[in-house]
Amino acid sequence: MNRIRQTALSPFKLAAAEFSRFRGHPIRTLALVAIVLIPLVYGGLYLWFAWDPYGKLDQMPVAVVNEDTGASVEVNGETTDINGGDQLVEQLKTNRIFDWQFVPADTARTGLEDGDYYMVITVPDDFSTQLASLSGTSPEQATVHFDLNDANGYVAGIMASTVEAELRNQINTAVYVTFATTIFGDLTELNQGLTEAADGANQLADGIDTAQTGATDLQNGLGDLTTGAQQVADGASQVSAGVDQAVGVAQPVIENLAANWAQIQTGADAAADLANRADGDLDGVYAALCDDPDIDAGADACARLQTFITDADEVNNDIQSANSAVQSTSTDTLDQASADLTELQTGAGDVASGAQQVADAASTAQTGAGDLADGLTELHDGATTLATKLADAAESVPSTNPADDADNAEAYGSPVTITEKNLNPAETYGRGLAPFFIAIALWVFGLMAYLVLSTVNQRALAGPLRAVPVALGGWFPGAALGVLSALVLYLAVQLGLGLDPKNALATVGLSILAILTFSATAHLFKLAFGTAGSLILVVLLMLQLTSAGGLYPVETTPGFFQALHPLLPMSHVVDALRVTISGGETAHVTRAVIVLLAYLAGAIALSSLVVATRRRWKADSLNEPLQV
Repeated sequence: MNRIRQTALSPFKLAAAEFSRFRGHPIRTLALVAIVLIPLVYGGLYLWFAWDPYGKLDQMPVAVVNEDTGASVEVNGETTDINGGDQLVEQLKTNRIFDWQFVPADTARTGLEDGDYYMVITVPDDFSTQLASLSGTSPEQATVHFDLNDANGYVAGIMASTVEAELRNQINTAVYVTFATTIFGDLTELNQGLTEAADGANQLADGIDTAQTGATDLQNGLGDLTTGAQQVADGASQVSAGVDQAVGVAQPVIENLAANWAQIQTGADAAADLANRADGDLDGVYAALCDDPDIDAGADACARLQTFITDADEVNNDIQSANSAVQSTSTDTLDQASADLTELQTGAGDVASGAQQVADAASTAQTGAGDLADGLTELHDGATTLATKLADAAESVPSTNPADDADNAEAYGSPVTITEKNLNPAETYGRGLAPFFIAIALWVFGLMAYLVLSTVNQRALAGPLRAVPVALGGWFPGAALGVLSALVLYLAVQLGLGLDPKNALATVGLSILAILTFSATAHLFKLAFGTAGSLILVVLLMLQLTSAGGLYPVETTPGFFQALHPLLPMSHVVDALRVTISGGETAHVTRAVIVLLAYLAGAIALSSLVVATRRRWKADSLNEPLQV
C-alpha cells in the first residue's frame, strides 16, 4: 500500500491525492465530470430556455372574436356604413403580435378554459354603434374585452400584458379610422381631393414662379430705361440752361434793334448812297489818271488802283445788298424774332421738365416692378407652403388599407411618443437575467462539489502538517474543478447563446473569483458541519436568491431581504456581472472583488481554524469512502 510521507505533504500534493482516489474508477470519474457540468446544466439550460421569450410572442395563440354588427351614419347628407370590428380584424391580420386565431365566441371561450388560447379579445356587437355616437351630441365610449386565464400560466398573462400597449394602439387606430369616416365620409375621396388641391397649388406656384421671373426682367429693363431717361433729362436740362443763357443775351439786342430800326434803316440807306458815290468817284479818278494820255500815272499805280476799284465795287455791292436787307426788314420781323426766342426758351424748359418727369416715372415704375417681384416671391412661397400643407393633409388622412393602418397604429394610437434612452441595454431577456443565473449556477457548484469530494485528508489531519496547508489541500480540488466549471459555463453561454459581454475578460475573471469564493464557503460549511453544512448552504442559497435583486429591484422586496442584500456575496456578484456584461459603473466590480476576496480569505481562515480544532486521529477515518 502506498504510504504518504507526512513531512513531504503540501496543499497541492493533498489535492493530487484527492484526485487520485477517482483514478481508474469510471463511475467516480463521471462523478467529477458531472460536478464540472453542474453550473452548465443549471445556468446554461435555464438561460437557453429563457433567452428571448418575448421574441416569440407570435407563436402564442390568442383568440379574436369579432361580434360587431356595424353601424350606419349620415355624412354630408349621405348614409355611410362603418364597421370598426372588421377594420380592427384586418389590421391584426397584417401585424402578427400574437398567433391570432379568429374564431367564434363559443370556440374562444372553450379554448381559453382548455388552455388552447392564452387570451381572448372580443369586439362587442355595438362597437361600431358606440363609435358612431362620437359624432353626435351623446358620445359613448366604445369597449373591447380582454379575457385571460391564469390557470394557463400566470407568466403568460404577464407576457401578454406587456404588449397590451401595442394592442391598444391597433384598437385605437381602428377607432380613429372609423370615427374619421363618420366625420368626413369617404376618406379615399377626401385624400384624393386634398391631393388634387395640392397639385393645383403646385401648378399655381409654378405659374407664379414664371411671373416672378418676368417681373424681375421687367424690373431690370425699367432700370435701364430709368438710367437712359435720366441721362436724357440731364441733357435736356443742360440745353434749357444754354437756351436761357443765349436768349438772355440775344433778346435785349433784338429789342434794342427794333427800337432803333428806323434810324438804322436811314443810316443804312445813307451809307449805301455814299458807297455808290464813292464807287463812282473812284471810277472817275481812274479815268482821269489812267485813261488820259496826257497824264502818266504809271502802269503799276494804275493796276493797283484798278484792284482797289474792284474791291471797292465788291464792298459797294455788299453794302447795297445789306441796305436792301435792312430796308426790307420791318420792326415786326424783329418783334417776331424776340417772340420766337421767348418761345424757344419756354419750349426748352418744357422739354427739360418733361424729360425729368419721364425719368422720375421710369424710376417709379422700376420701384413698382421691384415691389411686384417681391410680392410675387411672397405669393410663390405662400403657394408652395399651401401645396406642402395640402400634401401633408392628404397624407395624414387615414388610409382605408388595413395594412397601412396597422403600420401606423403606433402614431394613431399614441400621438405623443416618449423618448427612452438606456445607458447600458441588456437587449434580450436572457442577457438581462444572465448575471443572476450565472451567480446561482456558481453557488450550486459549491453545494454539489463536496457531496463527492472530501473536505479534508484524514491522514494529513492526523499528521504534523499545519492546519492552513491541510485546509487548503481539502479546498484545492473543489477550487480547481470550479475554475474549469466556470470556464465551461462561460464558453457554452457565449458560443451557444451569444452572451457577448462588454468586457469578456472581466466577466471570466469575476466568474472564476466568484466560484473560488463560493467553493471555499461550501468547503467551510461541509468541513465544519458535515451533512448539516449542505442544509446550511441550501438555506444560504434561498436567502441569496431572494435578496440579490436579480429578478426585481431590491427596493421592492420586504425590509428583511433589503437588510441582507449588502451582506451576502451573491448580491455583489450579480451587480458586478451586470456591469461586465451590459456595461455600467466599474465601482460595482471593484466593490464585488473586495467583498469576494474578503469572503474567500475569511472562509480559508475559518476552515484552517476548524482543521486546527479537529486534529485528532481515528482508525476508521484513514480510508474515508466516496460519498455522493
